[in-house]
Amino acid sequence: MKSEILIESVEKLFEYLERNDFRGYDPFDGLNSFLYPLTLKNKYLSIALQQSVRRLPFNIRPLIGIKQERSTKGIAYISSAYLKYYKLTGNKRYLEKSKELIKWVIDHRSPYFENYCWGNHFDYVSRVFYLKKGMPTVVWTGLIGNILVEFYLETKDEFYKDAIYKTAKFIIEDLPTCDFDHTFCISYIPFQKKNVHNANVIGGSFLSQAKKITGIKTDKLERLSMEYTARFQHEDGSWYYGERKDLHWIDNFHTAYVLDSFKRYQDFSKDSSFEDNIKKGFSFYRENFFDGDIPKYYFDKTYPIDIQCVSQSIETLSNFDDIEKSYNVALWAIRNMQEKDGHFIFRKYKRTKNKTPMLHWGLGTMARGLTSLLEKL
Repeated sequence: MKSEILIESVEKLFEYLERNDFRGYDPFDGLNSFLYPLTLKNKYLSIALQQSVRRLPFNIRPLIGIKQERSTKGIAYISSAYLKYYKLTGNKRYLEKSKELIKWVIDHRSPYFENYCWGNHFDYVSRVFYLKKGMPTVVWTGLIGNILVEFYLETKDEFYKDAIYKTAKFIIEDLPTCDFDHTFCISYIPFQKKNVHNANVIGGSFLSQAKKITGIKTDKLERLSMEYTARFQHEDGSWYYGERKDLHWIDNFHTAYVLDSFKRYQDFSKDSSFEDNIKKGFSFYRENFFDGDIPKYYFDKTYPIDIQCVSQSIETLSNFDDIEKSYNVALWAIRNMQEKDGHFIFRKYKRTKNKTPMLHWGLGTMARGLTSLLEKL
């Protein structure tokens, strides 16, 4: 019975994605609007436009020239979901679709580097940095790298092994590192040292996988990067987003990224030195980011309920074998955030909903989260 509900939800979501050619919006795609030139690329005006589009409780994008597009991270997550569903069903249609989608991701990597890496399909500006369209980040590169690992482990195809190697080379050769007390923090972006915990350990944990699969030389960067973030864990088990004073917030899905990365690093490296960090971190996550079965964005506030917090909670709880909680969150999401046409909405407020179909933020992550849970069930 449990599996049947999830299967029905996943197949409805797949049908929606295929009908829409795997296209959707993104929370931060506001600078794809024809209004962007009016900001004169001023940082604060650009942030105002981007955040206004993101925060409005309805979808203004069609009115200001923003189109539904494919996203490399979104397509990678969907390819992962199709691969998982193939393993569950044995239906080769899902395998062929998964290969088609991951090849599209590899073909649409960043044009700015010879090594393999990925970034947004829009200009992006934040309090931390500005990135032009296509400029890679370690977050997108590492998360897509994780999925390349899934494809290699399933198929043993040298095509994916080569892609894993070239992706690891980007992290090793093209990203700056910050030296801190005999540890290293991998920068979020190229050319500047921008230290963010989830980005750092996503990069480090991917390197541990690449090293095991390809034998690439890392000079222990994967171990030293994990140690950097471990040192900044708070006594209660939490982490700030980053150590800079204006980055001192604690949220759901970034915490989940850190936990998943530590666990992935441990599983591939067989280095158990961070076991206590993992236990403390998961305990904090489990006790503070849920209002019943509803995932909270911040540990001290439930609303708005954001689909990436929901999807990442399903995946992370599943990764840590908290299957009952993962299932209860998934069931709540299916009943409260999946529309009749199959797509999951962006956000649920106390009295209203923002029903915008967010490709990487919601549709891709929910596809991967639900199929990850199905694997465990």
